[in-house]
Amino acid sequence: LEEALAKAQVEGVTTPAFIEELDMKVLRNLVKTAKTVHDQKLDRWGDRTDSHSTNPLPYSKNLAKKKKFAKNKDKMENNIKLEKIDLKNGQEKYQYMELCKGRDLRPISVTSQLYCKYSKGAHATFTIGPLKVEIVSLRPYITIIHNFILESEADEIVTRGTPDLRRSEMVGKKGNGTMDDRRVSEQAWLNETDTAALGTITKRIDHFLNLNATSTQDAELYQVANYGLAGQYIAHYDQVLMEANKYDLQSRDMFNIYAGDRLATFMGYLSDVPAGGYTVFPFVGAYVKPRKGSVVFWWNMDKNGGYDNLVKHGGCPVMIGSKWITNKWIRSNSQMFRRPCPRYSNREIRGFRENSKHQRGGFFSEP
Repeated sequence: LEEALAKAQVEGVTTPAFIEELDMKVLRNLVKTAKTVHDQKLDRWGDRTDSHSTNPLPYSKNLAKKKKFAKNKDKMENNIKLEKIDLKNGQEKYQYMELCKGRDLRPISVTSQLYCKYSKGAHATFTIGPLKVEIVSLRPYITIIHNFILESEADEIVTRGTPDLRRSEMVGKKGNGTMDDRRVSEQAWLNETDTAALGTITKRIDHFLNLNATSTQDAELYQVANYGLAGQYIAHYDQVLMEANKYDLQSRDMFNIYAGDRLATFMGYLSDVPAGGYTVFPFVGAYVKPRKGSVVFWWNMDKNGGYDNLVKHGGCPVMIGSKWITNKWIRSNSQMFRRPCPRYSNREIRGFRENSKHQRGGFFSEP
């Protein structure tokens, strides 16, 4: 709130009708009242229930001296675990919220191994004009491909998708087709034929990432999503069949049967976000700041059709501005000739299963 107030003063943003123009004293009193109410709720109910959410620590310095607040912070901080999926719900949310603040949770021994490079990908086209690739994580392998989408293409996609936007729904066992505050956004689905920009991007994916990406055949349609002020999507998996059994709707869906599961996620940023809106990975301890034209890419499955449990991710609340993205989920079955499954010995297969119940092969280490 204080950052928003300072930004409004710098930019000369007009104040609400019930506040006298430029009466910053009134605004500061509103912020002070909000902090007081926040601390009262936190002290009485705790930092989070199904019906409310607050910061884990109070704003009041006197209230912060209470043992329960100091103890809770130390407990959460000391229990930060990376590359582990067996976190308690409260601990996972704590790591999620810390990442949303722009704090990388990984030790220097991990982040010091990360690097940037120019890459020509899998096609000679990019030998002359290689793309800038930033390695966000080596395990799981997460990359940012900068300037993958041209500014004109991003604007064209936003313009075409805007009239078709509808409120996003939850997908999966816990709320298939429902709408709630776990996912606050609007979305539209577009094909390559809807705008020339999407056809060009699909070809770019084919060439640079060596993946068949044509909609309805090798991948899903392009999802164009808009997250307005406070828009978010809590931590989730993109894989739709990882936890599904043969009786679930996802397992009986004809497209899932034909195309296979989501092998990889291609997330393109179509706008800059002044504050908030990070893409975060709680089990990895990494976050990505939205930047118009950049693409975040990661693998949801391993080389042999198994799954990577560490790529659970979420979209942090947008604090200032509006966040536009486009998602392209590459399906697995159409990649059998471009990305054939390796041959593993029985001993290697047993090792994969011992590592994780969902793993069947080695993980990808390049886009």
